[in-house]
Amino acid sequence: MKPTEFVSVLATLTGCAHAELQFHSRPDLSPPRLNVTIPAADDVSPGFIFVTPYASFGGPALLPEQPAAYIFRDNGDLVWSSLGYLSGFVANFQATRYQGQPVLQAFQGSIDSRHGRGHGTLQLLDNHYRPVAQIQSLTNKIPSLHELRIVGEKTALIEIYDPVPYDLTPYGGSTEQNWIVDSILQEVDIETGELIFEVHSLDIVSPADSVAPLPAGAALDAPNAWDYFHLNSIDKDDEGNYLISGRHTSTIYKLSGSDGSIIWQLGGDRSTFQLSPELDFGLQHDARFLDRSVDGTIETISFFDNSASTFGPANEEQITLHPHSRAFIMQLNHADNSSSVLQTYASPDHLSALSQGNAQVLSNGNVFVNWGQEGAVTEFRADGTPIFNAFLESGASVQSYRGFRFEWTGLPKEVPAVVAFQDGTETSVYVSWNGDTEVSLWRFYAQDGDTGDASSVRKVGEAQRGSFETSVTIPARKLQEFGENVRIFAAGFDKAGTVLTRSREVAVVEAVHASSVSDGYQDEEPGEL
Repeated sequence: MKPTEFVSVLATLTGCAHAELQFHSRPDLSPPRLNVTIPAADDVSPGFIFVTPYASFGGPALLPEQPAAYIFRDNGDLVWSSLGYLSGFVANFQATRYQGQPVLQAFQGSIDSRHGRGHGTLQLLDNHYRPVAQIQSLTNKIPSLHELRIVGEKTALIEIYDPVPYDLTPYGGSTEQNWIVDSILQEVDIETGELIFEVHSLDIVSPADSVAPLPAGAALDAPNAWDYFHLNSIDKDDEGNYLISGRHTSTIYKLSGSDGSIIWQLGGDRSTFQLSPELDFGLQHDARFLDRSVDGTIETISFFDNSASTFGPANEEQITLHPHSRAFIMQLNHADNSSSVLQTYASPDHLSALSQGNAQVLSNGNVFVNWGQEGAVTEFRADGTPIFNAFLESGASVQSYRGFRFEWTGLPKEVPAVVAFQDGTETSVYVSWNGDTEVSLWRFYAQDGDTGDASSVRKVGEAQRGSFETSVTIPARKLQEFGENVRIFAAGFDKAGTVLTRSREVAVVEAVHASSVSDGYQDEEPGEL
C-alpha cells in the first residue's frame, strides 16, 4: 500500500470513530480530557497527575474512549498513556520506588463492578516503561484491585477477596445463604513471592459489625458471596503495625504486626476512640499513617470519607451519612482515647462519591484528593484552600478509583512517532514520544530518500516542545533540494542540548482535509459487517 493510500484509509477509519483525532502522530491514542475548573496556582506541588479513568457504573460505554492509566500535566496535556503497556482494567496507578529505582505500579486485570472487586496482577514498570516485576503471592490467592503498597522498596502490601463457605444464619441469612467474602491482608516479598504476613478479616472482625445488608438473593454461591468487610486499603508504620480500612464496617483498624490482632479501631459500633461531633464518617477509603509522637501517645492519620454507598443486588439501596464526601486528617490521643479533626477537605463542588476515592498528603503539606466515582481531582493547601480542580471529561460520566500527584522522569524506549503531511506549498510535521518528560526541543531533518546518503541530511525546522505533540510547518522550497522522495525525521534534545532520541525517517504524504476527520459523534448509521 502506498503512503497516500494508507492515509486515505486512515482518514476513513478515523471518520467512523467516536473519538476525535487528538494527535496526528498518534491517531491510535484517544485519552480523556481534563476539564480544569480551578487552574493550578503557583504553590501546587511539583509533579504530574496520575489517574485511571473509566466509564461510570451505568454510564455511557464510550466514555472514556480508552480506559487506561494516564499521566497528565496540570493543563490537561498528556504525558503518558498505558495503552500497549498495561492491559485490561487498570487501577491504583502511582509512582513509587523498588530496589533503589523509581518505578510505576498498577493493578491490571478485570473488574466486577457489580460487587466492587477485581482479579488480576500487580505490575511494576521502570522509568523506560518496561516491566521489572510482577507481584504475586505464592499462596495461589489472586490479588484484587484495591491495594498495592510498597514497603521499604522490597515488600508489597496487597489485598485479596476470598469467597468461603460460612454459616450466615446468625446474621439473618437463610440456610441457602452460605457464602461470605473473607478479606485477606498479605505482605509478600516482591522478588520471591514469599509470604511474610497474613491476616483474615473473619479472624478479627465479626460479620455482625457489618453495615452492608445481606440481601435475600445474595450469598447463594461464591461469585455472589456477601462482602461484609470490604478491605480497601492497607498501610504499615515503622513499628511494623498495619492500618486497614473496612468500608463495610465503617471502621479503620490498627493491627498488630506480630499476630494481626486489633490494637485499636476508629469508627463503627466498637470504636476505641470517642468521635468528635464533626466526625460523622463512614464507608471510607484509603486510611494512611501520617505521624506518631515520640512516646506513641498521639497518632495522626488521613483517610477519604465517602459517607455514602449503594447496596443491594442492583445497587438500589443508598446510604448517605453526610451530604458530601470529605478527606480528613485526624489526631488520635491514646492518653484519654479522644479524637479530633485537624483538617477537613471538601470538594469545591460539594461532591458525594458513592464509591472509590483517596487523599494524598504531599511533601509540601498540600493535600491531593481524588473524588472516586465523581471523576474529579483537587489539590488543597494545608489549610483547606483549593488551588487546583479538574474533572475527567465532563465529570460524572468518568471515574477513577484513585488519583495522585507524583514527580516522575520518563525516558521511553519506544521510538518517537512522526508524520509529515504536504498541503499545497507547505509540509506540516508532527512528532510525539509517549511517556517522555525530558525533551525540551525537537529538531526536524530532511534527507534524499532515493540515495539514503547521510551527507544529504539538513535541518529544516525546530520547535520548543510545548505539549504531547510538537509540530512545525516547512515551506516547500526548503524540501525541493531533496527530490520527490524526501524523507523526514525528528530528534529530541533536553535542556542541556543533549540528544535523547531520534525518530525513524518517514515519507511526506498528501494531507487529509479536516472534513474527512471526525470531530465528534457521527450521524451516519453504521454499515453491516
